[in-house]
Amino acid sequence: RTAWGVANGQVDLAIIGGEVPAELQDTLTVLPYAEDELALILPVSHPLSHQETIQKEDLYKLKFISLDSQSTIRKVIDKVLSQGEIDPKRLKIEMELNSIEAIKNAVQSGLGAAFVSTTAIEKELEMKVLHIASIKNVEIRQVLSVIINPNRYRSKASAAFIREVLPQFSTHPTTLDPEKLLSTPYTAPPELKPEDTAIEP
Repeated sequence: RTAWGVANGQVDLAIIGGEVPAELQDTLTVLPYAEDELALILPVSHPLSHQETIQKEDLYKLKFISLDSQSTIRKVIDKVLSQGEIDPKRLKIEMELNSIEAIKNAVQSGLGAAFVSTTAIEKELEMKVLHIASIKNVEIRQVLSVIINPNRYRSKASAAFIREVLPQFSTHPTTLDPEKLLSTPYTAPPELKPEDTAIEP
């Protein structure tokens, strides 16, 4: 849905963790932006939180809390897990919630384990209310991408975002050139007015 929003001019640009639909790949410009790591989080009181590493097979014994199976983020997480040779279908999903925040709170309360982006739990790690479990010989990463429609109007807000904010967090500075993005020619359809920049985690 986010990619379609960029394609039809409802939003100026987006940062996504999934793939752009095949029918939009010739329409949108897609640039690698940053790498994001998925972390296995456990309650600090969980027995496995005291181990230096856990085995992949240990995952299938845990009770997991996740987003709804139809959510875009859940589908992205399942795909990234599969790429890390973890079978998401074997994970015991005990509870499905509607937000990452709710999942973090549930894990803190000792209701189960979860896979979340490391960028989403910086505060909790600092406060030591969640534990990241290291899985032996497994590192789960995904590439976040910036997508824009080069043939659509870009607002002043999105131009400022591209120049001032994107470069600060990009781990792909050689491919993400703000001035190149902004210099791309565009046309502004009168019936469409782009809204604020949208970011998808």
